[in-house]
Amino acid sequence: MLLACSSSEPSPTPTSSATQTNTPAPATFTPFPTFTPTPEVTANQAIVVGGDLRVRNGPNTNAEEIGELQDKAVVTIDRAEQGENWLVGSQTWVTTAPDWTRTWFRLVDGSYVYAAFVFILQPGEASPLTDPAGQEKWIDVNVTTQETRAMIGDTPVYSAPVSTGSPQFPSPLGTHRIGYRTPVERMTATQAGYTPNQATYDVERVLFTQYYETSGNALHLNYWRPQSVFGNQATSHGCIGMQLHDAQWFWLFGEEGMRVEVHT
Repeated sequence: MLLACSSSEPSPTPTSSATQTNTPAPATFTPFPTFTPTPEVTANQAIVVGGDLRVRNGPNTNAEEIGELQDKAVVTIDRAEQGENWLVGSQTWVTTAPDWTRTWFRLVDGSYVYAAFVFILQPGEASPLTDPAGQEKWIDVNVTTQETRAMIGDTPVYSAPVSTGSPQFPSPLGTHRIGYRTPVERMTATQAGYTPNQATYDVERVLFTQYYETSGNALHLNYWRPQSVFGNQATSHGCIGMQLHDAQWFWLFGEEGMRVEVHT
């Protein structure tokens, strides 16, 4: 399968995680009220997101591995610390990486996890784990307004500013289904089937990728674009790029087979 945004490779187990207090929430859009059924995660609660997570005795991947947390396990944060920028790593071309890429969290037991792999439900947000009570969960993407909404039946429960496909690489419109999900991968233009004259990119550690279209377009974290593009400018090679908290939220909400409607 050609991957328009990325190339899939075996995903490493997340190397550490920490709940993130400084990830920008989708403030551009008015938050929707919590959906009626009782959510399975509560406001300000921190949970592991993206799979089982290694914990270490310091805020870097060279620190000793001292345990593992299960996916969606509730964690209690002692404090945030600055440490290794695991996400960006040695990618010198990334010039606009947000501050949170260096954030690790020290848990109350003294262990450390990388911030990007902990989700904290913000006050006033619907839980992405809310029981839909028999209604369809699906995702609505508007490429004109650069907005993505999580839907339960006809009710929008969460909204996020996004950056969709640029005019040269538009996001495909229509009805799609999430076919494949991977929490961590590397995306390259070559693996996506582009020639050097068409596109050149090589992005490591793209998180929370949910492929919704057979040529490889996906919803995923975009950490290399400035915050100002989200909700305002289409910049991708066809994918739906999100900020961290939103990418985490939609990862927890999404599942294989889920309907994704992309429209103007």
